[in-house]
Amino acid sequence: MWRIGIDEAGRGPVIGPLVVGALCIPEADLPMLHEAGVTDSKLLSESRRQELDVWIRAQAEARNWVYELHISKPAEIDCAMAMTNLNDHEVSLFASLARKLQIEGGGVLQLDACDSDAGRFGNNVASRLPNWPWEGWTIDSRHGADLHCLAVAGASILAKVARDKAMQSLIDEIGLDLGSGYPSDPKTIAALPHLIEGDEPHDCLRWGWATVKDAWKQMHESPLPQRSPD
Repeated sequence: MWRIGIDEAGRGPVIGPLVVGALCIPEADLPMLHEAGVTDSKLLSESRRQELDVWIRAQAEARNWVYELHISKPAEIDCAMAMTNLNDHEVSLFASLARKLQIEGGGVLQLDACDSDAGRFGNNVASRLPNWPWEGWTIDSRHGADLHCLAVAGASILAKVARDKAMQSLIDEIGLDLGSGYPSDPKTIAALPHLIEGDEPHDCLRWGWATVKDAWKQMHESPLPQRSPD
């Protein structure tokens, strides 16, 4: 029996990517995650998350665990939201990683639901899985799965560390302290005027966010440009 845990990091920021992580491990190996201290990434310090990220990757190589990450950049997010909405985009990403990790033997596909209705989120993901239900598999879609399901907790660590690395790369590239990227972060808000002072908002921004639209309106007399689908 297997567990596939899927979680995301970076749903709400105005800067940087949304990262979805998935981890597939044998049910018999779940105690290893508990003993290593794997839990909801939000409850761990940055250094501890990084240590566990390295540990999970090492165990994956040694014990035939499988993991996948998808980094959805701001342009991809804006394009998806122009067609549907953020929930639907996350359903697509969760389903995509589940398909990649599909494995014989049966188990539970565990999802940290991104919809206010956890059951609906699970049903929507299942609707995009070819030949679902897979033989011997069920779905467990719930809020707070990263706290209660160890495979999801592992996926949350992989996703969070990957997003933090992406944010640091942006900070190094731009030469500006972007903070966490969340609209509630004073450093992020302080960086925003520098990222919209050109003819277009910077690529690291999610142009569809109200925070960007409002800041652009205050600085420029022209409408916010449309982001190219390319």
